[in-house]
Amino acid sequence: MIFKSLKLRYFICIFAASFALTTTAHAAKKYSPSQVFAGVEYANKLLSKILAKKNIRGILIPTSREKAAKPMHVYELHVSALAELYQYAIKNNRRPPPLAVSTPIKYTPTDVYYLTQLVINNLEEIYKDSGGVIDFSMATHTGKSPANVFQELFELYYRLNLLNGKSKVSPSEVYSHIYRAKQDLQNSLRILSRRLENKKEKEKRLLITATYGLHTNGSVLTPLEKGKTPGDVMLIGFKVRNNLNALRAKNKMKEIKVPILNDFNGKIRPIDVFLQTQFIIAELNLLKIPMDINSQTSAAIPAQNKTPSDVHQEMKHINYMLKRIIATL
Repeated sequence: MIFKSLKLRYFICIFAASFALTTTAHAAKKYSPSQVFAGVEYANKLLSKILAKKNIRGILIPTSREKAAKPMHVYELHVSALAELYQYAIKNNRRPPPLAVSTPIKYTPTDVYYLTQLVINNLEEIYKDSGGVIDFSMATHTGKSPANVFQELFELYYRLNLLNGKSKVSPSEVYSHIYRAKQDLQNSLRILSRRLENKKEKEKRLLITATYGLHTNGSVLTPLEKGKTPGDVMLIGFKVRNNLNALRAKNKMKEIKVPILNDFNGKIRPIDVFLQTQFIIAELNLLKIPMDINSQTSAAIPAQNKTPSDVHQEMKHINYMLKRIIATL
């Protein structure tokens, strides 16, 4: 009897172990950029039909000039897309999707895929509730890169703005994102300063004063410059990107190619600058990994009545702090 009991327990343990291994194997399924692209493309098709039902037509689709986007950059843009869906749900008394956060993790296409599924599930519900019939399916793609996904997601983000009643992405929207990037970098500088040994008091002070736009030699960050255009903001944004690459180099990471002004054919809109903010936030999080910083980036807080000059000033402060890190550490 005891032998039978032990034998039964043995088989139960073997079954449990096999089930656990099967479950783990299933959970470990990985998705490719092509599968993510297919999901975002499908979400765009759903959203296009939803907007058509609302008689929102003649959409000027934005173009990403980012050829070297990585999964982290795509993930960050997905965070903003989900935030737009969240706003729509709240305004229309719908159950909102969970909000994703920006954290210093090296994200993969699989991580992005899960966010895509959240977007799809919500858009399918909205489409069905508006009387739409889903008589189309997700296409199959091969050979897609994160940069391809980034463009498709950029289009989705733009359409989600239209769904929320915005005719375009405003300087205030851009400001809300660059401000969160600035706050995130300020926090990283404080953490780095606290970690330095007491004998490095000079370096500690240099990092802390940079968060206020000050230098220990008495100089200060130049004040807000009025009359700036989205093109001016883009230029300072490129300087930020170049300094992020310099910081990448210090941490033995490959640089990410930065677009040039000529890529935009002389026409730069706030939505183009918005895309730079997403890249900057993603890069700041990626650079936390080698610096062993675990803080997450706060969510965007809506801003009002902001101009390109306001965005330019925040970009300028970010660049100021980056140069201080590069020179100090």
